Amino acid sequence: MRFFLLPAGGSRPVPTPPWATVKATAEDTEGRFTLLEVNGEVDLPGRVQEVADEFVYVIDGAVEVDVDRTTHHLTAGMCVMVPRGVPHAIRTAGAPVHALHLLSHGAAGVGGKVDRGYVLARGEARPGRIRLPPAFGVKARSSDTGGLFSFLEVTVAQPIPHHTHHVADECIYVLDGALEIDFGGTTYTARKGQFVLLPHGAPHAIRPGSAPPPRVVQISTPGGWELVVEALIEHRTEVSKGGRFNPTALNRYTTPHHVTYDTP
Repeated sequence: MRFFLLPAGGSRPVPTPPWATVKATAEDTEGRFTLLEVNGEVDLPGRVQEVADEFVYVIDGAVEVDVDRTTHHLTAGMCVMVPRGVPHAIRTAGAPVHALHLLSHGAAGVGGKVDRGYVLARGEARPGRIRLPPAFGVKARSSDTGGLFSFLEVTVAQPIPHHTHHVADECIYVLDGALEIDFGGTTYTARKGQFVLLPHGAPHAIRPGSAPPPRVVQISTPGGWELVVEALIEHRTEVSKGGRFNPTALNRYTTPHHVTYDTP
């Protein structure tokens, strides 16, 4: 079982640079991505990643990213997608930066296309089939990443009942507050700065463990979780009543995306 919960500032047991900790390795994610938590001064000179996309999400501080002769200044809440094959450089802008740096490996379905790059401002989201409420900020869609991952900024405002992702792993980094997680008969509490990997095929439940409710980064690998969220928002009056989800109603819309909820 690949489940693990890292403490704030914790790292997977692999060599790490002095300015980062490793939240998930390629081995942890079955070859789909590596996730670093950057905390400090960083200066990555110009280079080209031939076999990995790079995605940077800034938690605090500021970072400058040079992409194909254009400099982007990213502050808290902003993110950038740099597709494989594109020259780029990354460096802190003045004060130390706190960010998540994801390197997406594997055979992306979009192959070597280099027109997938973008920068999102704080509060901005990738366009989808329907407009989502502010509690769900889609920062990277499956279509942006060749199907390798989806990256969402989420406020967990109500309990999510026991369910199983049959294909995708779910990775969560807590930005603020506390998130309670039921997994394997044990309840865990993930607080600010902690990271958890919930492997596919294993039932689990999550719920707010703080008031105000926790804000988290939610990474699905392979991608597609944004499609589930869109379906649930589109049918929200049917799947949720009185602040509680109805597992039977949920399954009508999540089963096609390989997610099922335990029913009474």
